[in-house]
Amino acid sequence: EVTEKLEEAVMIWIKQIRQILVESEQMRREADDIGPSAELEHWKTRMSSFNSLLDEIKSSRVKKIINILQAARSKTLKQWKELDGNITIAANEAKDNVRYLYTLDKFFGPLAKASPV
Repeated sequence: EVTEKLEEAVMIWIKQIRQILVESEQMRREADDIGPSAELEHWKTRMSSFNSLLDEIKSSRVKKIINILQAARSKTLKQWKELDGNITIAANEAKDNVRYLYTLDKFFGPLAKASPV
């Protein structure tokens, strides 16, 4: 009975995480004249979202539930592990893009703020 309740909770988490992943992969529309700063802000927001999601997944409460389901040999863990990997990949992608765009902004930021002369 406890295992069933925990599986239900994990299935709700899986559904919510899938929704976050789908939303993050959707195309965003922007004006053609935006610069690296707007792109940097987008990736910083995305990095923050995925890092907070990773922090929640690594919390002791979630780990305890996953450990109980592992002991019960729950079938929902296959989906959970797949999503955990996808979140990690998305968080790493966002982190890499933020690092790259910070470098661009460092060099091109003064050009955007200064006069052409």
